[in-house]
Amino acid sequence: MPVTSLSGGVAPRYKASVAGEKIKYPQGRPSASAVDSPVGASVEQLLGQLRLGSLSASEVYSYPGRNENWSGITDTGDSVFVKRLKGSPEESLKRYRRIVAFERLAKSGVRPFPRPEFLGGDEERRLLVFRMLDDIRSGSELAAEKEFTESMSAQAGRTLAALHRLPFRDEDFPGPDPHPFPPVDDLRSLPLEMYVHATGAFVQAWGLLQRDSALLEGLERLRATEAEVARVPVHGDLRLDQFLLTDTAFYVNDWEEFRLGDPARDVGAYVGEWLHRAVLRIPAQETDDAFSAVLTHEEVVARGSEELTRVLPLVSAFHRGYREGGGPDDDGLVVRATSYAGWHLIDRLIASTRESGRLSAIVRAAAGIGRTALLDPRSFVSTVGLGEAS
Repeated sequence: MPVTSLSGGVAPRYKASVAGEKIKYPQGRPSASAVDSPVGASVEQLLGQLRLGSLSASEVYSYPGRNENWSGITDTGDSVFVKRLKGSPEESLKRYRRIVAFERLAKSGVRPFPRPEFLGGDEERRLLVFRMLDDIRSGSELAAEKEFTESMSAQAGRTLAALHRLPFRDEDFPGPDPHPFPPVDDLRSLPLEMYVHATGAFVQAWGLLQRDSALLEGLERLRATEAEVARVPVHGDLRLDQFLLTDTAFYVNDWEEFRLGDPARDVGAYVGEWLHRAVLRIPAQETDDAFSAVLTHEEVVARGSEELTRVLPLVSAFHRGYREGGGPDDDGLVVRATSYAGWHLIDRLIASTRESGRLSAIVRAAAGIGRTALLDPRSFVSTVGLGEAS
């Protein structure tokens, strides 16, 4: 069985006590549940080959998500997070190889890139093993509790700049691997299989997008720019829950969409995360049930302004950290990043429909803001906190 192992781990190695100690897992999600059945033989075999012991007699936890995963402390005292990539054989293999490609590139950099330590994997079975970190909180958890500070945001900018500055060779990326989003072809013609399995809200959202010719043209222009700019290593799926923080460390997680691309894609995704959160908080009330809240137009405007005022310093701090970290800063980066921030809001609309029967008004409003930013990014660079367009 071929086993991937990158010797000489670069991240701090954390061990957890088996007796009476509660682990905080990297994802920072409180929804982990104990696994009734033991992990499979393939997981045990890989752990054994990596000399990490066994989880057979351990309390094992799992998190909801698109991939299978198991977390626990082995009988050798190693705290591990095991992930099995799901999906079609072809697609899951690509995601596996992207993760391994990132680990190799990050390991060869001048400075260790801050991420959970990769311990090894099994390509055939799409299994990956990481060191589980103690006392971790995710960026999304901190943001939800309004504890994500400007200092943290600046560090996120410096960390992203370090990623975009990673040196690479042509052989590190042996074949073309264009990012699938924005999915311009699907917006022109939705595949039958996707339509058959879609929710009513998804079909409604897709219909709105497909009828918007100006938006489709804007998305096509955005995709075309990626072929014209200098491409760098990008995360490709940057969200706040990919940032993992401790009192002394700052990590970035989940590299399934790692590839060469426009650095503005990652910058825009970070900006879009904060804009999306700001808009979604507009109908929230401190004491009333949000479903029964009815706001006047003036209240919506006032609350929207308040939330935007709250997040813009975080975006500005991020951009400052990104520049200080030496991130690529070509003349059009902030304009393209604003467009990608707009796409992020539209993408969140699409994501919200996968489990919902209808489109919510506030998510549609967020997508409308995203459309405006995407179609006229130069006018909105300063509005979203990225300074002034040159």
